[in-house]
Amino acid sequence: MTATMKALLLKQHGDVSDLTVVDDYPVPTAEPGHVVIRVGASSFNYHDVFTVKGMPGIKVPLPVIIGLDMAGEITELGEGVTGWKVGDRVLVNPLYPNKGLMG
Repeated sequence: MTATMKALLLKQHGDVSDLTVVDDYPVPTAEPGHVVIRVGASSFNYHDVFTVKGMPGIKVPLPVIIGLDMAGEITELGEGVTGWKVGDRVLVNPLYPNKGLMG
C-alpha cells in the first residue's frame, strides 16, 4: 500500500477557488541530494497566488502542491545528503541561489 498525505493541490491555473485539498496524495521519496519533510506548518502568500493565477513566461508543471514557506521534520534522506538526519526539525528557505524560488 502506498503511503499518502494531505496536500493543497493546484491542477489548473485560475483562481484560488481552483485549489483542492486532497487527502490521498502520494508521499514523495527522497531523490539524490534531497530530503523529504513532514510539513508541520506552511504559508499561503503572494507568490502562491501568482502561481495559482499563472505567471507569464514561467512554466509550472501541473499538478503542483502549493506552499513555498514551510517548517517541519525530515523523514527521509536522499543519497548523498550529509549534515542532516531523519528527525531534524527544519525551516525551509525557498530561495535557491542562482535559480530562484523552489517549491
